[in-house]
Amino acid sequence: MLFVSAEAVAKDPRNPKSTLKSVQNNRNGVLRQFTKGSIVSGTKATGSVRRWYLFNEGSIGSSYTMLGRSQYVSADLAYSTYIRSIESLFGGLSLMAGTELSVPIYLMIRGRSNVLSDHRLLEVQETEGIAGYGIQLPLMLGLEYKGFYVVGLVGYTWLFMKDTYMATGRGANPTISTNYDGLIYGGGLGYKFSNVVNLGVRYVTGSLTNRAAQTHFDDRAIAEGLDTLSITRARGRDLFGVDYQRFYAFISYIF
Repeated sequence: MLFVSAEAVAKDPRNPKSTLKSVQNNRNGVLRQFTKGSIVSGTKATGSVRRWYLFNEGSIGSSYTMLGRSQYVSADLAYSTYIRSIESLFGGLSLMAGTELSVPIYLMIRGRSNVLSDHRLLEVQETEGIAGYGIQLPLMLGLEYKGFYVVGLVGYTWLFMKDTYMATGRGANPTISTNYDGLIYGGGLGYKFSNVVNLGVRYVTGSLTNRAAQTHFDDRAIAEGLDTLSITRARGRDLFGVDYQRFYAFISYIF
């Protein structure tokens, strides 16, 4: 377009109106191939033109997580970005691909310890603050048909947890801060209302690793000897193979 515009100027440098019209025609010839936020692949000559539209979503939701011997309920915040083909690939189905960043904030907890050798019960009545938070970052690939869609997910997750235990005497309850991470995979489905509101559910699972270097005992935990029950300290290495499953539902706004 730049070269054609330059050619128009060279042909008639004394007629700015004619030059401007030529530039506008050249620009419109290119831009009419696109819509706002879209990408075009293929060529009209072969009849294989396909447009891909970029979508962004901000969402809120809730999840139920099973982590080894403990279980959590969380409030979730998420953001996702993906492209979807406007023209269907086959049978009216459109392809979608992108990524999703989800942050669960763990508010309710029950179950037993994963990091102590006696696997004692977690304190659930007097726990102060949140029980932890996570970051989940999967890639997603799916198919959409008239607003209904299914997606496959594969990616990585990090969990930053705080385990609280009942004190054996007077004073504050002992706490242990510990981290988990690992590969995850799963899938989901949902429905989009007029490409504005998205209702969806997801399930992911994986086998996580509890990191010894990121496991820290507060002063009260050390005073009660909980550090001597640490599985990773006794083994001298990370704790592998912690089962992880997460079910979550959300509502999102598409922009």
